[in-house]
Amino acid sequence: MRKFAVRSLAMNFFFIILSSLLYGACFPPFNLWGCAFIALVPYFYVLDRIGSAAKTVLAAGIWGSCHGLVMGYWVFFALKDHYEVAPTPSALFFGGCVILPVMVIHMGFAAAYRFFKKPHMAFYALVVPALWGVAEFCKTVFSVLIPWGGIADALVPFLYFIQVADVIGSVGVIFLVAAANALVVHGVHQGLLMLQNRSPAIGRSLASRSPLKNLLLSAGVGVLLIGLPVIYGAGQVEKIDTRVARAVKDGNDADAVLVQGNFSAKERWSGMGFFHRVATYLEMSVNPPAMNRMNTVNTVAAMADSPGSDERQTVIVWPETTLNSASALNDAFFMGLMQAIGENHLLVSGGLKTNPETGDVFNCAYVISGQGRLLRYDKHILLPYGETAPLVDFLGRYYTAPSEFTPGRTPTAIDAPGGKAGLSICFEILYSGHVRGSVKNGATYLVNISNDAWFGDSPMPHIHLNAARLRAIENRRFLLRASSSGISAIVDPAGRIISQSSLFTRERVDGRFVRLDAMSGYTRFGNLAVLVSFLILLGALLRVYFRGP
Repeated sequence: MRKFAVRSLAMNFFFIILSSLLYGACFPPFNLWGCAFIALVPYFYVLDRIGSAAKTVLAAGIWGSCHGLVMGYWVFFALKDHYEVAPTPSALFFGGCVILPVMVIHMGFAAAYRFFKKPHMAFYALVVPALWGVAEFCKTVFSVLIPWGGIADALVPFLYFIQVADVIGSVGVIFLVAAANALVVHGVHQGLLMLQNRSPAIGRSLASRSPLKNLLLSAGVGVLLIGLPVIYGAGQVEKIDTRVARAVKDGNDADAVLVQGNFSAKERWSGMGFFHRVATYLEMSVNPPAMNRMNTVNTVAAMADSPGSDERQTVIVWPETTLNSASALNDAFFMGLMQAIGENHLLVSGGLKTNPETGDVFNCAYVISGQGRLLRYDKHILLPYGETAPLVDFLGRYYTAPSEFTPGRTPTAIDAPGGKAGLSICFEILYSGHVRGSVKNGATYLVNISNDAWFGDSPMPHIHLNAARLRAIENRRFLLRASSSGISAIVDPAGRIISQSSLFTRERVDGRFVRLDAMSGYTRFGNLAVLVSFLILLGALLRVYFRGP
């Protein structure tokens, strides 16, 4: 008996590790996104097998810690190598501020899973994905958490399937994926029940007909959960191409120049060489490159064939905190930039804004028009522990970089010459509601400025880019993304990359984009998937209350 218990414990542990590894393999660098539809199967199966509530929560804690380790290991090396924090404090920060919160979320998920658990298909098709979707949504609500690791980001390469995000958003995509996984678990249970009911004398008992029916029903619903979005997505991609081609004919296209300076953190924050860096960015912005890094897709075929026009605006984008010397940012400096970029150009550059009277420091984006207008967006959502200290100021000051910023309150949609731009800075692109708000307020294209250098050569720059592509899909907007050391990219409304840079290179990305004004279903109505998930859980709670467990 004891040997059986040990064997069962070892099998549960194996399934948990397998699930977390499969989940991580969906993301870069492996990009095995197909695993998304089976990665959670071993985990959910273990939650069904375990009889003890304490063991259920413990199993979830193990899964959460493995998930945090697989998806966030780069944080340790970023602290140690980029911020020059000693290894021991880096490890303590990683464990306490990255792994622990993920563990807590999944332990809460497992407790609710056990509370609502029923051997019915409705539990697996509705309650489990609702719980999973709410757990992911919680990452956007609490200031100490970051919404990274959502499976929707990994599915961006599954082009036709991910298009459904323009209706149900990333949480809706997560719901579909979790439901597909849970239905596989339900099918496994029904298959095992059929084997138990099999009789050598009569072949199969009458009782096994119901499991067979349930198995086929689970399989059918699972296929629909994947197949219907794919059919929808194929139609949407075609519509987007037609819409973009029409907008080009109407003259709503513009040129884009993304400049990736690839200056190190020490170079940017040492207090030296500010004007040299600005001169480098200007030189790369206004002088045509010898060769552009291009990856043209069908969406921009019409733009490539259209004749050039001196009237077409050029939008230049520089990365986060490029203009980071407060003492140099005066009227004369900005007037010089306006003259340097030219009258028909618009420059969006990351920078700092200080208020000497209050001491507030803002991580901002300056919108500088060659026609003489200067606008600004201040970052709303600050990076926990990096830009704000929700519990303790762990990192402190890094050279001349501010140790803490003030949350901004400026509009997210900037009324720039040529059309409103929806702005986001770095990790804000992970927050779908934030980006949606800018489009809801009239943004005709999206701009994201970032600094991914501290991620190092890890999967995170690629995951960050996938998240940006998902925001473009949700809101059906072109997105211009400039990152200090990469990956900089121009993304079309279907999430396809038109042009992009490499990592840790100094280069310029050129392309064309279109300003669009039609709103997607997600932009209009928001996170309906979250509301539906809460309603499902409320219904399940009422059922438990009135009918008992």
